[in-house]
Amino acid sequence: MTHVRLLTVATLIGLTVSLVPLAARAGDPAVKCESGKLKESSKYAACRLKADAKAVTKGIAADYTKCEAKFTDKWAKTENKAGVGICPSEGDQVSMDARITTDAAEVATLLAGGAVAPPQYFPATGQTTVHGAGSDGDVQAGAALSYADNADGTITDLNTGLMWAKKNDSGGIHDKDQEYTWSTGTNDMDGTIKTVFLDALNDVAGAGAACFAGHCDWRVPNFKELVSILDLENNNPTVDPAFHQSATCTGCVDLTVVTCSCTASSSYWTATSTPDSLNSALNVYFDAAITDDGNKTAADHVRAVRGGL
Repeated sequence: MTHVRLLTVATLIGLTVSLVPLAARAGDPAVKCESGKLKESSKYAACRLKADAKAVTKGIAADYTKCEAKFTDKWAKTENKAGVGICPSEGDQVSMDARITTDAAEVATLLAGGAVAPPQYFPATGQTTVHGAGSDGDVQAGAALSYADNADGTITDLNTGLMWAKKNDSGGIHDKDQEYTWSTGTNDMDGTIKTVFLDALNDVAGAGAACFAGHCDWRVPNFKELVSILDLENNNPTVDPAFHQSATCTGCVDLTVVTCSCTASSSYWTATSTPDSLNSALNVYFDAAITDDGNKTAADHVRAVRGGL
């Protein structure tokens, strides 16, 4: 009996010790925010499915108005309560809404005996003009280009989940015409692309207190990421209107980068080095959708990105 009792005490001691880090984790503001968002996501999905159930029973169209309003309100409150830079992900209400909406709709379709296409997040080229049977414009393979303006100077790609920083033409760090060097010649990304551009967006000097759009993890996109936002139905620049609002943003001038979204019809750096020479990095041209490489010590345009699925 003594042996059993000693084992029980030892077990209790172990449990007590193990509960300490668990309690500490539960009190972590970042964990609280993540947990809060998960709860609101589950409630939103359940709300939409309940609306579907009601619609099926009464033979009416589903009304998600209250679900959407509550989700938007609760999401904002969760982020605001945590504070800027605390939540593991921020400014993602629009993209999460779209994701949950799609998933809930597919569940409803399947339960109704229907079929849904497998998820396809690899984006199409955007080309819709047909140049003969079997051409890209005819087949239009891939997911249709889809973007959400987050109203904070950023754009979320609803296919890839990537969040892109807008550009404008008002001077400063967001100006579409500003150019930066990839490297100082050391083959490291230690040029002005980091020391001036990224360090400013991530507020390195200010310890993250004023990171752009509340995010401190901005980076240079890799080659495939940057190519993904090309829209080959457009030219000069070859991007979706979400990235170049020429009709609604005269001169692309907006000091806050919230309203305007612009793209220079020129080449942009990627974070990808060329496989045959570490002295060069790949770039993408947004005037005619071609790719090339440039010496890392040369200056070129750059667009910041973060996140992804």
